[in-house]
Formats: sequence, structure tokens, C-alpha cells
Amino acid sequence: MIAALISLNGNAELFHGAYKIDRFSRFFALCISAAFLVFMIITVKLEEIERSLKTDFYFFITISTLGIMMVTAATELLTLFIALEISSYPLYVITSYRKGLGFQFEASAKYLVFGVVSTGLMVYGISYLYGALGSTFISDMIVALPSHLYDPLTLVGVILFMAGIFYKIAAFPFHFWAPDVYSGAPVEVVAFIASMPKLAAVALLARVGGTFMDFEVLAPALAILAVLSMTAGNLLALAQNELKRLLAYSAVSHAGYILLGVLAASQGGLNAAMFYGAVYALMSLTAFLVAIQIVSKGKNDIPLTDLRGLWRRAPLLAVVFTIALVSLAGLPPTAGFTGKLLLITAAWKAGWLWTAVFAVLNSLLGMFVYLNIIRMSLVDDQEGDASIVTGPLLQTTATVMGFGILFFGMLPNGLLAMARQALAALLYI
Repeated sequence: MIAALISLNGNAELFHGAYKIDRFSRFFALCISAAFLVFMIITVKLEEIERSLKTDFYFFITISTLGIMMVTAATELLTLFIALEISSYPLYVITSYRKGLGFQFEASAKYLVFGVVSTGLMVYGISYLYGALGSTFISDMIVALPSHLYDPLTLVGVILFMAGIFYKIAAFPFHFWAPDVYSGAPVEVVAFIASMPKLAAVALLARVGGTFMDFEVLAPALAILAVLSMTAGNLLALAQNELKRLLAYSAVSHAGYILLGVLAASQGGLNAAMFYGAVYALMSLTAFLVAIQIVSKGKNDIPLTDLRGLWRRAPLLAVVFTIALVSLAGLPPTAGFTGKLLLITAAWKAGWLWTAVFAVLNSLLGMFVYLNIIRMSLVDDQEGDASIVTGPLLQTTATVMGFGILFFGMLPNGLLAMARQALAALLYI
């Protein structure tokens, strides 16, 4: 993280320009390394991972993080594909590292199958784009795209390529893997999947999404998928009584908000999407910090009823958990509210009024999801449960993360300025 901060203004190219270190990639490297540091702190116990596999777990997590960083710096599609595979395959492996039970193998298999299919779609898209545009370098594609806007081959390539990105952020209709993987995998692995790959996907959308919106047919389709992601995610989350599955559908809903930023790329939407991607990783890790502490040994899930009396068993965790949920719901003065406000405003300015209205309505719907959990953890009581013991390091981390959510909600200008400067490094800005 320190290296990413020091090199924030650095510029370099590797592999004949296929890998570029600039302010854009450094911005995401800073976010990813900070999230990785938090992840290592909150998963220090690894209660759900087999003892003999803990060394392997950290090895694969580190390799996946490296791949995610490579994704944000890749400026050529085949390099991007390799980086995506480096980031994905370790996660397919560690999804099965849960103690006993057997549910983890089903989750790992589904994650692998859906991942391979999405990768296949993306590779097909890359091949079509190369055939139509004559290059796999994003800079060359940006120059060539305006003269190929009515080329069916180019359009098919763009659609297939975007489908692979939608899988990474669990956007509708590529979200079906998320609930089963979230519920079957170890909660520590889920915390990683829910936050880190999302940053890579946002970086991808920021690099290519704004350019792809020049296709007349693509923007309305993206608007519909954004609304469907928000609506389906919230409605399905309402029906859940298990925390990890609920957070999976929550991720689907939030993917819809991120797509609003791509839809309104010309009105500051990409800047808002980058801001929201960063704060969503913070919100998600904060929620999973609590989930990791309350998960019961030998159980396959985290029933919402396990949250009852959290205020009495662990007051600090209850407060931090509440802040995270309030932010996920999009209520002030949290970072989630600021991010959603920026995205909805950008969509409104770009002329997507009906999409902005649906986003507001879905924010209201999402409140029922999160406020119900808050009620259970702060109001409901459950006698007989032992106190949750947390060490000083975890308590400090939880406090900093809670204050971070509030800080970026009330004073977002610093992070927004960093995102804006990062976007300026892209060729088409």
C-alpha cells in the first residue's frame, strides 16, 4: 500500500505498452492494497479454513490480489485476459477450503463453471473485436471504434466482452453464481470475493465502458440491465434469512448502481463509479468483519437470528455493523449515500431520467433489507449467547473502518479528486 501511495504519480510501460503504470492503475492499486491489508487483519483467525490449508490459503489470496492489480494496469486485451485468469483461478481453489460439511465443493464447482463460461464469452468477444478492429490494444480500439459503430461483428464483440465484466460484478443476468458461492464458501473467502474483484471490474468498466456507450443499442440495454440488477437484487434480498446469501443479492443490487456510472460516462458517471467501487469495498469488508466474528463453528450458514443481541455481546461490532448497513442502504451521512447520490445525479444529467427514478425507488426498497438486520442486531435480544471476544487490533480496525465510511460520506472530495485525476490518465478523457 505504501508503494502504491509513493508511486501514485509514476508512469511506465511494460511489454510494449500492454501493461501501463499510470495514475489510473495506481489509484486502483492503492484501493486494492488497502483492502488487502484490511482483509488480512480481519481474517487472522481463519476459523472456517482447514488448519493444514492456511498457508496455501494466504498464497492463493496473494496471487489473486496480484492478478487483480494486473487487471487494472492492462491496456491490451490478451494481457487483460491473462490477468483475469491469474486473479480468478486461485479463488476457484480456495472456495473449497472450508472445514468439513461438503457444501463448499458445490460452491467451488459452480464458481468454476460460471467463471469458465464467462471467460469463454470474453475470449470470444476479444476475438471478434480483434477481427473487426485489427488490434487488441485498447488505445487502438478507441481510435478505430467510431468508424465501426454499425459493424455487427464489433457490436457482438463488445456485448460478449461486457458479459464477462458483468459476471465479475455479479450484475443481472450473470449473477446466478453469487448466492450459492457466497453461502457455500468459507466466510473469509466470501469477504474477498465480495470486495476485491469488484474493484478490478470497476477499473475495466472505466477503461472501456465509456467508449462502448457510443453504440446506440448498447446504452438502452445497459440501462435495462442496471435497473433489473437493482430490482432483482433488492427483491431477492428481502426473502433471505441467511446473512451471506443476503449480502450476495445485495452485491447484485449494488452492481446495478455501478452500471449507472458507465451509462452516464459523459456526465461524471465514471468518476462516481470509481468512488462507489472504492467505498463499496470498504462497506462490504466492514460487514464481513462482523460476519467472520459471529459465524458458528461447524455451521454452513449465518442465520439472521444469530445477529440478535449483538449490541450486548459485542457493542463495538454492533455499532460498526450498523454503520456499514446504513451505508449499504444509502442513508446519510455515509459514503454509500454520497456514492449513490453522485451516480443517480450523473444518470439524471445524462438524460436517463427513468433509470434515475428506478434507482431512487430501489434505494427505498433496499432500506427494508438493511433496516431489518439493524433491528435484529440493536433491538432484538437473545439470552444465553456468550460475548464475542475481539482483540485490540481487530477493534482498532473496526473503528477505523466505521469512521472511514462516515468520513468519505461527509468529506468525499479527496477521494473524488483522486478518482478524477486517475480518469484523466485515460486516453479518451
